[in-house]
Amino acid sequence: MRFFSAALLLCFATAPLLHADEASKRAKIEELVQITKVDQLADQMTQQMTGRMKAMAAQQTATRTVTPVQQKTINDYIGQIQSITRGAVSWDKIKASVIQNYDQAYTEQELDGILAFYRSPAGQALIAKSPLLMGKTMQLMETQVSMVQPQIRQANEEFNRKMRELAPVAPAASHTAPAGKP
Repeated sequence: MRFFSAALLLCFATAPLLHADEASKRAKIEELVQITKVDQLADQMTQQMTGRMKAMAAQQTATRTVTPVQQKTINDYIGQIQSITRGAVSWDKIKASVIQNYDQAYTEQELDGILAFYRSPAGQALIAKSPLLMGKTMQLMETQVSMVQPQIRQANEEFNRKMRELAPVAPAASHTAPAGKP
């Protein structure tokens, strides 16, 4: 009985400390998210996706004449997708999950080290220059992919041809009546 009482007392005595540790860690996560501007990153990703959609639409319609009504339909579609995307990845919608992901990924000691780095001049430079570098990297990747687009198209055509050749032949419908029937 004494052991049980001592264990129960220990649990009650340490519970506020555990809660304080959780609050301290959450505050550090909130600071990390704020200092690294994760909320702005979500907005930038949405803008990049919209930019790509507009570029794809322009690419698809570049070889044909688009009527004003068709262009309005394209613009309305892009606006609709942009609105859906913004709603899905708005900071208000994803913040709790982002905080939880950071909480699961980092210990409090790791957060201390990460925050110390991001507070430093080198960390501030990384934060300031990363969006530009990410944009340039994305442009580089898009350029590289566009250069191999003919090869990808050829591979797709070859794949489709092979799949048509390998498609099972449907059994011919029998035009003869079963035995014993006219």
